[in-house]
Amino acid sequence: MYKNPNLSPEERARDLLSKMTLDEKFEQMHINDQIMGAYEELMTTGKTGTFGGTFHSPKPGVMNKLQEYMVNETRLGIPLLCAVESLHGLSAPGATAFPQCAGLGGSFDKELVGEMADVIGFETRAYGLRQVYAPDVDVARDPRWGRTQESYGEDPYLNGVMGSEYVKGIQKHDVASTIKHYTGYGVGEGGLNLAPGHLGEREVREVMLEAFKMCVDAGAMSVMPAYNEIDGVPVHASKKYMRQILRDELGFSGVTVSDYGAIDMFHGFHNIAEKPVDAGRFALEAGIDIEAPFIFGYNDELKKDILDGKVDISLIDEAVFRILTLKFKLGLFENPYDIPQDLEKLHCDKAIEISKKLDLESILLLENDGILPLDEKKAGKVAVIGNNATDLFMGDYISKNDRCVSFYDGMVNRLGKENVLYARGTYSVHGTDEMRAHAVETAKKADTVFLVLGDSATVGGGANGGAGNDDSNLENSVLSGEAYDRSELTLTPNQQKLFDEVIALGKPTVLIIYGGRPYAIKNESDKANAYMFCWGGGEQNGNAFAELIFGDCSPSAKLSVSFPQSVGHIPAYYNHKPSSRGFYKKHGSPESPGRDYVLSSPAPLYPFGYGLSYTKLNYSRLKAEKTENGRICVSVTIENTGEYDIYESVLLYVRALYCPITPFVKRLRKFKKVHIGKGESVHVEFELDDNDFTYIDENMKTVVHHGKHRIMIENLTVEI
Repeated sequence: MYKNPNLSPEERARDLLSKMTLDEKFEQMHINDQIMGAYEELMTTGKTGTFGGTFHSPKPGVMNKLQEYMVNETRLGIPLLCAVESLHGLSAPGATAFPQCAGLGGSFDKELVGEMADVIGFETRAYGLRQVYAPDVDVARDPRWGRTQESYGEDPYLNGVMGSEYVKGIQKHDVASTIKHYTGYGVGEGGLNLAPGHLGEREVREVMLEAFKMCVDAGAMSVMPAYNEIDGVPVHASKKYMRQILRDELGFSGVTVSDYGAIDMFHGFHNIAEKPVDAGRFALEAGIDIEAPFIFGYNDELKKDILDGKVDISLIDEAVFRILTLKFKLGLFENPYDIPQDLEKLHCDKAIEISKKLDLESILLLENDGILPLDEKKAGKVAVIGNNATDLFMGDYISKNDRCVSFYDGMVNRLGKENVLYARGTYSVHGTDEMRAHAVETAKKADTVFLVLGDSATVGGGANGGAGNDDSNLENSVLSGEAYDRSELTLTPNQQKLFDEVIALGKPTVLIIYGGRPYAIKNESDKANAYMFCWGGGEQNGNAFAELIFGDCSPSAKLSVSFPQSVGHIPAYYNHKPSSRGFYKKHGSPESPGRDYVLSSPAPLYPFGYGLSYTKLNYSRLKAEKTENGRICVSVTIENTGEYDIYESVLLYVRALYCPITPFVKRLRKFKKVHIGKGESVHVEFELDDNDFTYIDENMKTVVHHGKHRIMIENLTVEI
């Protein structure tokens, strides 16, 4: 019966479940992370252990051999659920690499992000991989956190819109999208990865859950919980967040997969489980369906407890039912294999074009005294100097390949190698006086200097892949990524020395920072003639930088994460409460001390939504009117009076003037990307409904607020 494709996935799963032994059920709740090891075992012995899924991207054909074994040689013929990372591109050879997610958020181009996800879904399915651990819709609120780059930004609505587009694009191809990391992961104590999230339930509901709810509504098939604890309970062990809220309230019915080692952490990190079996029971009771990447809690002792009646077998049955239902929904029983003809279509021209366009829309211009755009005919010789000049920083979780165009490559492609001088000057952390001296001498020979500094990354996206920090890897020390958090947001000492010595030459200098987190470098950005920032580039990044620098098009990116003035100014996110940025509003300086922060303002260095361009836009005629269907129609006119066409991100914010629960100073509720030619005007309209005017009441319920609200677009406001 379960092999009948005419039945519903649920009917087939129910029938198959009834035929399974307890051992076979447990196998479905395990994955084998050592995919190549399993393949080699199969090739050597003709058999392999049974398990429900795998992770990692093998060479083409490897997965087929494993699937053939599972389908043809095991008792019930249950195929594997094969998962892979694909945060901003499938992590596999030959796949297309796109810009990092914080940059995608700053593009505010949801349609283009959807097109990107469509490509990733196609390439993933071609490999025979059927689950991706993406998107990451964490709300990034502490810029010290090394995974800030993986989020679409600090705003929950922005994360929800971009995450939903990703989910829909991926799942067109019978690939399950796994939204992560549920929930409260982007606010770890001290900015440290895995640290507790100090959140009240209202803040979780009003800020952290919105993006997950939007992705669940978009049909996300899988969820990965977060490592962190909330109010003393690790999320992986929380019946409240995993069952009551995720399943009962948000309506999620798909599969939950543990983050790597999270169940093990109950014992050795969170210290809530004395024995592995206790850890397994906590996770099972919370509703974790799959343990990854190895067996710790879902072990033989837990199996024995079930046989002895100490643990209810219905908990196993519901988990396995969900796993089997997902496999049937994905069509795995009909075709679990890769698609050879599609593997030949990886990295097509359209995919490359989308990647480059996303880079053009996500590279930020933060300062410019008029040096940019640079006149190509008058550029003369340029010097490209710095640790990221030739080692393209792509951000976490991507496959670096020999097609990637670094900043230096982009300049050479544009100006010719004879006109582009190069010196590294420093590594990300380490460096020598000789390296720096050579870079200074190189800069002296140039007409314009590009100082290309900032982070290095791990998991494929750093200098030479970013292997990690150890004594044998001093050239490629990792500054940003999972478990690479920082206590400061400045240049490293060797990068700072290089900057100071080059800037002292007085040459026209453009500062380029590749960063996996915000940088607080006001002194440096003031000294440079221009300052551009990239969250992590796609494979065409160097060419995109060249097009922006030489004025082929105007920068249009806006910040998805606020940049603080310093670590002492954290938090800096824009959607805060009215009382959280000081009361006296007399911000001081060393010459004239004030109140609140005596010697500075609590304001960010660069706020969410900030970004410069080469043109001038005038916003006018903001209107908000009630429609017959009870909604609010908001309209605004934007005139381009400058000399460049532009793709402008129009951001609409809402604020409740007064509310029984303290309101946010403003919340992003809508945005659109529009093209405005030079000399042209566009009329942009938005429609708001009750969902845009809600708050969480004293009973933790979402209710509509019917009081007065302020609508804000750019520098215009209107009250309704």
